[in-house]
Amino acid sequence: MSPLLDELWVFSKAGVPIVDFSKEKNVDKTFLGFFISAIKTFSQKVSGRELKGFNIGNNKYSCIHCLQDELVLVCRSPLDVNKKKIQKICSVIGSMFEKMFSINEIEKWNGDISFFDDFQHKLDLYFRMSDI
Repeated sequence: MSPLLDELWVFSKAGVPIVDFSKEKNVDKTFLGFFISAIKTFSQKVSGRELKGFNIGNNKYSCIHCLQDELVLVCRSPLDVNKKKIQKICSVIGSMFEKMFSINEIEKWNGDISFFDDFQHKLDLYFRMSDI
């Protein structure tokens, strides 16, 4: 994806994986989705705030809540990447996603990954432009 961002997953609020943008395919998306859903719920109950991110090992996971909190975009980046840069990137990605899709479109989606091709193209273009 980018030197700053390694992977991006889109999950329903229940943790069901919808789509991922990743070169590595060794992550169990179902497990990750349910894990994020569980810690999101825990975070909400304990702190009263939505989960914005967490660290595991050498990775930082940032959560972007989209489409009236119906979806969660999760970005994985190296731990040493500047937090403000990641927050800015995540904000841009979340805005891009919400401009391109509605919750109604996602709910009616038939599972064909090509549905997200334009989003993938915009992500690629964004990261190429940010490298300039």
